[in-house]
Amino acid sequence: MITSKQNEMYKHLIKLKKAKYRYLHQEAVIFGNDLLEEARKANKIKHYLSTAPHGNNMLISKELMATIIDYDMKEPIGAIVTIKQDSQPYYGNILLCDTIQDPRNLGALIRSAHAFGFHKVILSPECVDPFHELALRAAKGSTFHISIEIQSLTKIIPELKKEKYHIIASSHLPQSETQPHAYPCVLILGNEGHGISKEVLDLADTFLNIETQGVDSLNVSVAGSILMHQLVEKV
Repeated sequence: MITSKQNEMYKHLIKLKKAKYRYLHQEAVIFGNDLLEEARKANKIKHYLSTAPHGNNMLISKELMATIIDYDMKEPIGAIVTIKQDSQPYYGNILLCDTIQDPRNLGALIRSAHAFGFHKVILSPECVDPFHELALRAAKGSTFHISIEIQSLTKIIPELKKEKYHIIASSHLPQSETQPHAYPCVLILGNEGHGISKEVLDLADTFLNIETQGVDSLNVSVAGSILMHQLVEKV
């Protein structure tokens, strides 16, 4: 059992709370039975963690486990998971996120992308880390079942156009068309406060918006989920 803060594995677990260290080692720490089950299904678990003996789990004292977990849990069990992404070809609809900053918004969008059959999520380098604890919890395990890439959007969009993708931007600009959109498509969502950057917006083929009553705009995770559903319905 790990009982000392000087233990090298404990130090590693603490450092994995930082995004830079996660990507350096291609690992993250997750907690909770729901996330563990989804990670297990996706074959992402490297080591289980717990405070009580259970199979071959790595044991950690309750005091040290409490310093790793940022929220209360009835059953403090977790795992170290691999976040290494296997290269996958482009097919089907894709979600692009431009500078999403709230991890809960990003997690909810990843879950909706999974739910509506968007096989890949591409994030601009300025987006919050999808393996941030709050993003993982909001995604409820979908993070382990969908391809996630971090790319320059201004570089990847021209490549997607060569692959015959129709580029759709969520924007307050007048909607470009009312007919069903071409398939496959790319849906671009922007920052919570500033929307999609002009450089990225200029690359869009189509603008798409949601009519609202009584409010100027919707939360990006809500709007994105509605638009993804609409695009699937129109295919």
